[in-house]
Amino acid sequence: MAAKGLCQLKRQRHPGGWQATMDVEELIKQRFIKAIKKCFKPCPLIGPRWFRYKRAGEASTFQFVGAKGLAKATKSRPKDVVKQIVENLNMHQLEAELEITSDCRIVLRFSKLPEIY
Repeated sequence: MAAKGLCQLKRQRHPGGWQATMDVEELIKQRFIKAIKKCFKPCPLIGPRWFRYKRAGEASTFQFVGAKGLAKATKSRPKDVVKQIVENLNMHQLEAELEITSDCRIVLRFSKLPEIY
């Protein structure tokens, strides 16, 4: 079974023709990956299990749980890693509440599902 790529585009039919759109989960993953690449040179390998996305009706939650792994790879503190990622994270057009938990997780809470871009 082939692994699904991080930036896989879906094609949907629109009145004006076909348009490529990115799944919301993939969009958020890509933004986190860009933030990590800005923070750490050379960029360590980014694990697919570092991201968790849950949908519950209109609300959804996205978590980044890889701060401890990144801290170990870069020999720094997890709190410093989280702070750097949040500073470089592009939150443009994401109407989400950002929270940093005590165990160094970055949580994005959406009151309603963002539109697919």
